[in-house]
Amino acid sequence: MRIAVIGAGIIGVTSAYELAAAGHDVIVFEQGSSIAAEASFAHAGLDGAGCATVWSPLAVAGGLAGLTVRGRLPAALPLGSPGSAGWTLKWLRENRGAAQSEIHERQHRLATYSSACTTELTQSLHLDYERSSGVTVVARRAGESQRLLAAVAVLGQLGVRHRQLTADECRLLEPGLNPRAALYAAVHLPDEGAGNSREFAHLIKQQAQRQGARFAFNAQVLAIQPGARPELTVARGPQRQQESFDVVVVCAGLNSTRLLAPRGLKLPLIGVAGVSVTAPLRLDEVQTHLGPTSVLLDPRRGVSIVRAGNRLRASGGARVGAMSRTHEAAAFKLLYRSLDEWFPGAARTGQAQQWQGNTPALPDGLPVIGRSGLDGVWLNLGHGSAGWTMSCGSARVLSALIAGVAAEIDTAGLTIDRFR
Repeated sequence: MRIAVIGAGIIGVTSAYELAAAGHDVIVFEQGSSIAAEASFAHAGLDGAGCATVWSPLAVAGGLAGLTVRGRLPAALPLGSPGSAGWTLKWLRENRGAAQSEIHERQHRLATYSSACTTELTQSLHLDYERSSGVTVVARRAGESQRLLAAVAVLGQLGVRHRQLTADECRLLEPGLNPRAALYAAVHLPDEGAGNSREFAHLIKQQAQRQGARFAFNAQVLAIQPGARPELTVARGPQRQQESFDVVVVCAGLNSTRLLAPRGLKLPLIGVAGVSVTAPLRLDEVQTHLGPTSVLLDPRRGVSIVRAGNRLRASGGARVGAMSRTHEAAAFKLLYRSLDEWFPGAARTGQAQQWQGNTPALPDGLPVIGRSGLDGVWLNLGHGSAGWTMSCGSARVLSALIAGVAAEIDTAGLTIDRFR
């Protein structure tokens, strides 16, 4: 089939690869000049079922890990704009009681499958990109440790491998930790980690091109006309043209709303803003243990610190909706302070690169994969902060469904049906 993919973030690029590898004629339309240049550009890159469920940025920001497990509502999520309050209420309704357990199970199912797909592609295609193994979740005080234990209970229910650590055991695992930093306990997730999703996206794009996929940059899709042969109106500079396809796949992140709403498909998609700081790691022949060995996650502050090769990346500041300049400045300040508190002097912050982005999220924290209900139009969107974690698996599920065969995992709760 001739298939158009709209959007060249990590979701769009992996979708293009799977579809091209299945033998389809694929063209990717991207309004920007490069791939993975927006929400996929410089986020934390956490990869694993535990991080995608219990310790997602929204879960941490709302107190989800440890509060709703005991049957109570999470704390209020940080709101970026007044219009995001309605979405937050939907999020609160979705993430409570039995519904939350069901969501966790679905997130875990897709994230686990996707991690296996990513590993398979990495090995079979010999992809070499920055990766870190292991995630250490820290608790500063006894009260935080109690919430950590509640989250550990969820990990146990999901079958996520983990090990509880004392403060001393944590410092042995991460010898670069500031000895003066408050530390009460920790949990180590050995099977999870972080990866450079933008680097992976560039590598998988090359593989997609080898399979015949084409990428059209600076090509903005203005409209979709569903039908037996769906059509796209595409603007390339001052020129506009109509192109028809057998299938159109929408992976356009927040821009998906602009394309789908005029056709009567109004998904509760919102941007979750976040920031990151990436700085060179200070190489010291005397102090050889500067910086983390893998990933440090501080749920109390909603901050992750990742070692990526010879760089450190601190990420956090999750906020529903638009982020004001005041909020953005405060979020960056928190990241610098966290770097200094946990790993003082490890990062050359004078050479740091700052990034702010918005990940497209749905209230239940799950993506929509499959038919849209519009003739010829398919969806792969709404992954939120777990886009990198779920990208390869989501793309493979999508490719199977388009081919008319059963996906390798149960897709219950991942389709458009839950919004009808």
